[in-house]
Amino acid sequence: MALLHESIADKKFDTRMIERNVQRGQLNASEVDKFLKDLPDDSGSFEVVTEEDLEFQEKVSRRP
Repeated sequence: MALLHESIADKKFDTRMIERNVQRGQLNASEVDKFLKDLPDDSGSFEVVTEEDLEFQEKVSRRP
């Protein structure tokens, strides 16, 4: 089982925690910029979903 401080460290760059960590001095802007630049580019692995696709899926899921 992970200890609390290990869990917090794992979430250092969590989008919900970045601002808080910067305010507390646990992160600085250059660390955040480096982290964001090092993220992989997943822009080619998406699927466009239209409103019609969602409506069709909803109709199919209602069938008995």
